Order: sequence, then structure tokens, then C-alpha cells
Amino acid sequence: MRPRTRRPTTRPSHAPAPFALACLLLAGLGAAGPAGAQELYTYSVSAFGGLGGSVDADPGDSLGNGGFQLGASFVTEPYTRVALRAGRLGLGDGGRFGSLTDAELDYVTLSGEYRFKERYYDSWTYIGLGGYRVEGERVFGAGEGDDSSLGLAVGLVGEFNLTRSFDVVVEVSGHYADLTEAQVFAMGHAGLSFHF
Repeated sequence: MRPRTRRPTTRPSHAPAPFALACLLLAGLGAAGPAGAQELYTYSVSAFGGLGGSVDADPGDSLGNGGFQLGASFVTEPYTRVALRAGRLGLGDGGRFGSLTDAELDYVTLSGEYRFKERYYDSWTYIGLGGYRVEGERVFGAGEGDDSSLGLAVGLVGEFNLTRSFDVVVEVSGHYADLTEAQVFAMGHAGLSFHF
């Protein structure tokens, strides 16, 4: 009796794609692993409320505008981390902001941070790049106006430990973006951070 020969399969194999994704994931976790092994945590997420505004808008140079900010970070080396922040800030303190009314600033920043260990808290300094967008209603019913720009962000952060996983966080930051209505912004935020 003649042995049966296997028919060649015509289905493409998708094994390399999941395998490659798994390798990339393990490599990324491995890169954060040694740093995380020397820290109490590797990843953090945070939520803030705050005040701020522009110091050079005319009119609308108020720092009493409300806003919020969300953040996420991961440790890359002992005492260093990379952080992503996204937020929104009202502008003009309810009135005019340059040639706009009901204006808002939306921003996203990516920064490198360095930690200084203090006796009762941790302090961080950061510098990063950001994307900024101001939008609102033009005065005299001229429709909507918006403007976008890349920019720079610098800041100071204080973290006060509540539990092993939660911190109270206070942050002040300055931002520069080449927008039409204003270029320099300052913000202060306070909130909670969760580490894992």
C-alpha cells in the first residue's frame, strides 16, 4: 500500500505576527523591569484639578481659570521617568481672551522627569515637548477661531505619600507655545497619583 502524502496547506500562517508582538511586549517590560526593581513602582496614573492661564494675553491675562489634567508615567531608570500629560484649561476667566470669548486651551505634553528624594516627600523636575490648541468664539459674532502650535513645558512636582500605592501630588508648570492670542502659560495642579 502506498503511503498517503500530505496535501500542502493553502492557509497562510499568522504565527509570526503574534509572536513578534509578544516579543516586543516582553522586551518593553524587560526594559522597565530593572528600573522598576529598584523603585517601589514602575507605572503611575494621575488625575488633577487646577488653576492657570496666560500671562501675556491682552485682554485675558488671568491665572484664575479652572482646568483639569490627566497623566501617566513609567520609570525608565532609578530616579528618572517618562510622563505623558493631557489637559484642558479655560481661558479669559469667563470673559475675553484676546480676540476670543469662551476660549479653552487643550494640551498634550511628553516629558522626561528626574526625582530628588526629600525627607518627607519626593520632588520631581521635568522638561518636555507639547502640542497646544486654543479655540473659542470670535468676538462680534465672527464665528469660531482656533490656533495650534508645538511648544515647551517645564515643571516642578511634589509627591506626598498616603499609602504604598497612592500619593497626593502638587504640580506647578510653565508652557511656551507660539499661538496667536498668547505664548506663555502658567498652571498649578493638585490631585492624586496611583502607582503600580
